[in-house]
Amino acid sequence: MSTLKSRATSVARVGLATLRIALIAAAVRVSLIDSADALCGLINLSLVLLPFALLLAITGRWVWSLSGAAAFALFIYGMGELKFVYFYSRLILADWAFVAEPANWTIVRQYPRIYGVLGAFIVGASLLAIDAIWATHRHRAANRWQRLSAVLAFVALSATLVGARKHHTWEVFTDDADCGNAHRCGVAARLLYSVQMFEFDLPTHVGDPTLFLQREVALPAVPESTLARPPDILLWLHESTFDPSQFKLPGAKLPKLPMFDPAGNTKAIGPLRVHTFGGKTWLSEFSVLSGLVPDDFGVQRTLVFNSVGPDTRSNLFRLLKANGYRSVVLMPTFKRFYGAGRTYDGMGADEILTLRDFPEYDRFPGDEWDIAETPRMAEAALKIVARHRAGPNAAQPLFLYFLSVKEHAPYDRFTRVNFKLGDAGIPKSLAGRLTDYVQRLQTLDAAVATIDKALLTHEERPTLFTWFGDHQAYYEQDSPPYRFSFAEPKHVTQFQIRANYAATRQPALPLTDIALLPGLIADLAGVDRNQHFQTQSAMRRLCAGALEDCKDRALLDSYKARLFGREVGLFAP
Repeated sequence: MSTLKSRATSVARVGLATLRIALIAAAVRVSLIDSADALCGLINLSLVLLPFALLLAITGRWVWSLSGAAAFALFIYGMGELKFVYFYSRLILADWAFVAEPANWTIVRQYPRIYGVLGAFIVGASLLAIDAIWATHRHRAANRWQRLSAVLAFVALSATLVGARKHHTWEVFTDDADCGNAHRCGVAARLLYSVQMFEFDLPTHVGDPTLFLQREVALPAVPESTLARPPDILLWLHESTFDPSQFKLPGAKLPKLPMFDPAGNTKAIGPLRVHTFGGKTWLSEFSVLSGLVPDDFGVQRTLVFNSVGPDTRSNLFRLLKANGYRSVVLMPTFKRFYGAGRTYDGMGADEILTLRDFPEYDRFPGDEWDIAETPRMAEAALKIVARHRAGPNAAQPLFLYFLSVKEHAPYDRFTRVNFKLGDAGIPKSLAGRLTDYVQRLQTLDAAVATIDKALLTHEERPTLFTWFGDHQAYYEQDSPPYRFSFAEPKHVTQFQIRANYAATRQPALPLTDIALLPGLIADLAGVDRNQHFQTQSAMRRLCAGALEDCKDRALLDSYKARLFGREVGLFAP
């Protein structure tokens, strides 16, 4: 029996040692992926070398240090791959702030593949730990000089990384670094180069605003409001919402979704240029609230909502407050989610609520994500409006900004295919996910109709209701082809503005930039506009709703020079 046990132990040790070697090799391999040159290769290999040197300096144990470094590298690589699968963007340094906030974990747990990967990692790390324990007495510990060399190697490599953090430039449009001919960087290089996001200056745009100012003067004046009081304004961000009829799906029979169609009370409608795809809702929030394009902030693009938004001296919250409005935000998530609550407060919102602030919803089990069903969000929005109108400050106009969340990925590929999507010439998995997605849109459409009917049909109090898609959905595989031919078609959604009072219906525009949408809302609401919103309004009319798509580049450059000039005063001097 003892001989059998001894043999089994020997086999187990050999197996674990083999596993260790395989995982170390795998860690080195994934670290070196997409190394554009020798320096990039060193940077990428630091994903293994840095933790190895640090662990060896601390423990003096070779096997523990090698195995720990391999586990660390594979964990970081796995996180990056999962982020790309679910969010269609790569891992960056700023993501650690997201992970460190427990309120953000509500979205992470919606993705089932994470559990399988995490389980596999725990099993692998446990086996490496067992192997390291067995190997402790069979391998000599590093001596004093070897551990001191590890410290020096760690310091030298860290200094090299600090000096090389701008070896390649972080790209504005792809939220990635531009490495080599393939324009892709390895895991460690991407993390390192993304440090540039925290090293930025506000845009200056030293161009000449004269051309824009000359053309602005020639524009007819915006019609003045004839209302006795400013309208209440509701602005609803629809998560991951895109009209599926804009896909080429021959043979499919998609349901009618009136929220995408004009109605008798529609004041403006059309396709909307957004600046993100599949995720990063905060980029669309930044644009629709500030009237600014994230790309104008260079490498800081990804962080503009939280870092730049509160510094804007003019945004939709502040403009409407100057017009006597009370502004309320209704969030479908924790107030700490992505730091959004602090950002809304910094931008000038008066009150920030979640469904937990309503006793009738707080009794439901689960967290904010669980209870934030789309019909419930619409119902809560109506309650906020009703309470305000029945309260002591009823004469004060209300601005309510709220968001849906249930339209966000992931989508179940095992959903029973409906709407004849199985006959549309797309993969079965995509047909299942699209079925799941369209069913969610049906729920959203009914919620929009509920608000439309309650506030725009049966209420006499003037109300302006705007909704828009913040970005297209990502189905974990390529979207179907599009019916339209816009540049960057994945960055197009739609918007609609309806009102229950007389207002000039806006002419149909080919494509409206989301950064010009707040100016359109202000125009239709008839509020007094500051210089910033007057500038937005003029640019929308001068280039038919286009901004980054504007073919008159001289006008666009002149507009940016005006927008960021001292006279407009977007930021403190």
